Amino acid sequence: MTFDRPHRRWHISLLLFLLGFIGVIAFLNYRSSLLEGTYITHVSNKDLTDTVSDIDHHPVPIQEAPIVQDCPHVTNEDTDKLEKELDSAASYFKDEMYGKLVYKERVYDPPAQEVIDAIERNFIEVAERTLLIAVVNHGMLEYTLNWIESLKRTEITNFLVFAIDQELVDALTNIGLGSNVVLIPEEWRHVQLSGDFAAWKTNSYTPITHAKSLIVERLLYLDVTVWFSDVDIVFVNPNIYTHLMWNLKSRKNLHMVFSQETQYTSINSGFYLMRPTDVSKRVMGRTIDIQDRIPALTQQRVMNRVLAGMDQQYKTSPMLLLDLMLFPNGHFYFGSKLPISLGFEPMMVHANYRVGDAKKAALQDVGLWYLDN
Repeated sequence: MTFDRPHRRWHISLLLFLLGFIGVIAFLNYRSSLLEGTYITHVSNKDLTDTVSDIDHHPVPIQEAPIVQDCPHVTNEDTDKLEKELDSAASYFKDEMYGKLVYKERVYDPPAQEVIDAIERNFIEVAERTLLIAVVNHGMLEYTLNWIESLKRTEITNFLVFAIDQELVDALTNIGLGSNVVLIPEEWRHVQLSGDFAAWKTNSYTPITHAKSLIVERLLYLDVTVWFSDVDIVFVNPNIYTHLMWNLKSRKNLHMVFSQETQYTSINSGFYLMRPTDVSKRVMGRTIDIQDRIPALTQQRVMNRVLAGMDQQYKTSPMLLLDLMLFPNGHFYFGSKLPISLGFEPMMVHANYRVGDAKKAALQDVGLWYLDN
């Protein structure tokens, strides 16, 4: 069979079109694989590349992050704008936790001996180097005392309060708790912090949440297994530590366990247990890095962004979410009242989802405010 010239021309054009189409598809697939395996390099804030390396396979020390002296005044409009900026670059922080992109470890000088002594005398379990901590100012003294009373009632005697201001150190020392409190060292701070009560989403609130990240990261570099708790939490079950460690040791690849903010979609950064591993250091390092550059965002929002880039498969994920019935947030416990209505006895109760004095009132209503007694 033969083709005349017009037909031959048409077949050649069709063949060239098909080859071109296949080439475009191949290029798009190749580009997609590159973006999934490496960091996007065209984000607006180039400084974010300081925390990762796509070349080196071994950690390389870097210097401490610079201290920011003043916290800028931030409006709701500014916050919305910054969140959109973070949304647009969210994929930048998604990488394989155990891939070729290796987190660069920070270099920190050892803290003063006073801080080391306070840490070592308050370990809950020396073999695990587990330390229960809270980071608060004197504006939260009342909640801190209620938190401490709940620890006593659940037979927890070792804990360490990292005080933002000297007033809190003095207040706890005057009532015999001097061995359980230490002032946050100046070199551990990135911003000036207020000692007053900080309501949610106010200008003094986000720097305090940032301070929590800074303290936890420093402790991880001191080989401490950090058990972090906000002080608007009440411990109610003496087996809480045993239960948490059982969860942490349930899989060999687990590095951290978190309470939940919303059911199986986000973590609450006010209660978690974290091993001093490279994975944990990397999570906190990323969180701090973003908060330094976008200070209007809370620690919890940023940490959820960072964790979203991790393996989320149940059997292989380096993180685990705690049962909401046993570790309920304020919405579940005070609002929906699910744990009690379903017959669960919680390990702790978090009075979040309440603002200001509403936290205290909610705890009083259920008999978990102990100071009046």
